[in-house]
Amino acid sequence: MRNVRAGILAATLAAAYGCGADEVAKPMGGVAGGVSVSLPTSTLPTPTTGFAGNASTPPVTSNTTPPPISVPNQPPPVSTMPPPAGMKPPVVPTDTTKPPPAGMNPAMPTMPAMPAPAGATDPIIPPMPSDCPAFKNGTISYMSLSGISVVAGTKAASPTAPMVFYWHGTGSFAGEYATMAGAVQQGVVQEGGVLISFQGTTGGDLLSGTAIFGKGDFVLADGLLSCAVANHNIDPRRVFATGCSAGGLFSGAMAAARSNYMAAAAPNSGGWTTPVGWQNMNTPALMTIHGAPGTDVVIIDFSSSSKTADTAFKGRGGFVINCNHGGGHCGGGGLAGDIWKFFKAHPFGTKPSPWASMLPAGFNSKCMIF
Repeated sequence: MRNVRAGILAATLAAAYGCGADEVAKPMGGVAGGVSVSLPTSTLPTPTTGFAGNASTPPVTSNTTPPPISVPNQPPPVSTMPPPAGMKPPVVPTDTTKPPPAGMNPAMPTMPAMPAPAGATDPIIPPMPSDCPAFKNGTISYMSLSGISVVAGTKAASPTAPMVFYWHGTGSFAGEYATMAGAVQQGVVQEGGVLISFQGTTGGDLLSGTAIFGKGDFVLADGLLSCAVANHNIDPRRVFATGCSAGGLFSGAMAAARSNYMAAAAPNSGGWTTPVGWQNMNTPALMTIHGAPGTDVVIIDFSSSSKTADTAFKGRGGFVINCNHGGGHCGGGGLAGDIWKFFKAHPFGTKPSPWASMLPAGFNSKCMIF
């Protein structure tokens, strides 16, 4: 009776897939009754990929309609081909109930989140908007916000370039980076990267202390980053933030609020004044820079706010450096060269830090591992 059932099954499948019954039913060791079913590989259903990249195949029932007959020896469609070895599939947001951010065209599909190069830990790059700016030196308007400064190096030949978001202080201007982070700017340009500095905000809040920036600005940063990854060969693992005073507070907040892709941050007279929600389990590397207690004070003591951020990042297993230059407010401009070294040594997911036991020779002596 078992052989009869196997023969009927083989004949049924042979009719569905257009092959001989002797090609379908073949004895195979380790299968109950010594009978197994072998289908042509070109007609096998392709596994689907779940949210976290775990492959799962929909169950097949007795009422399942056989798939269309495919031409033997043909490769599967491109859309069903698995990612290259070592590459993780992109994590695509599944919540489609929220309206797109300003500047996103709901009629046009956005690109799925783009994976970074293969590595132990990959950042998640936001979906690409329908419109992207040109990355060249100048000032642009993006998603209805004007006054965004762009500094761009010559596009790299491959996706190796860094991207830095600079956030200025209260009463200052977008070009502040030239004096506060000159060495960072130079490093970015030399490697074909992009530096972005906002003049205004989409709506300020306490993440910047004085509300000159707010969490809505991160949505614009998301779009600029995804465009730069797609169009300017930015390495998704080399995304950083720095800034002074209110901008220092905001760069520290960005490291947590955008932990999906932030590799490291270096707040200058910044840190945290209010708890910040983390986007995921990644903890970017942190380098806080401040003056002496009681000296680096503008409404708040920035040595204290720096320590608050240090403690939060360290508590999650992050690598943290604390630099007390002993001077006044935003007096850390002289450490810009050290900030750039720190960024270069800490791409996304660098654990443990190459500096875990000791800071490199020549690093500023005012800095110590927290």
